[in-house]
Order: sequence, then C-alpha cells, then structure tokens
Amino acid sequence: MPDPAPSPDAGPDPAGYAEAMAELEAILAEIEDEAVDVDLLARKVARAAHLVRWCRGRIDGARVDVERIIADLDPEARSQTE
Repeated sequence: MPDPAPSPDAGPDPAGYAEAMAELEAILAEIEDEAVDVDLLARKVARAAHLVRWCRGRIDGARVDVERIIADLDPEARSQTE
C-alpha cells in the first residue's frame, strides 16, 4: 500500500537521519510527558508520521545500496543469481 501524500502540516524533510531521529525522540518525549497542548497534538503526530515515513525511505535506500555493494564484491555469486 503506498504511503499517503504528506500533510501540508508535516513540515520540511529533515537534513539527515540523525536529525530526524532526534526530532522524533523529542516529539515522543513531549507526548509521553503530556507536555503537548491538545490543540497541537494532531500537528505533532502528523510531523512524527512524516519523519517515520522519511526514515523508512532512507533505511530502504541504504539497504538497496548495501546489497548492491556486497553483490559487486562477489561477482561470482552475482552471476549465479542472474
């Protein structure tokens, strides 16, 4: 199932994975401490969902890159799978 289009309230993409994870941890801490104003809760959850989708995309991209690099290290194994 494709990811839904990002909400306009989701905000910009993070600069990197570490920044996304730090922001996610901050949002989670605010929600767990019940420090989020109920009027902002939906916006925070939408931002967290956007960050999770973004992180998943980065992880999937890295996995594909690693698999390709490993396959290039062992051309014999690659020719057996083709």
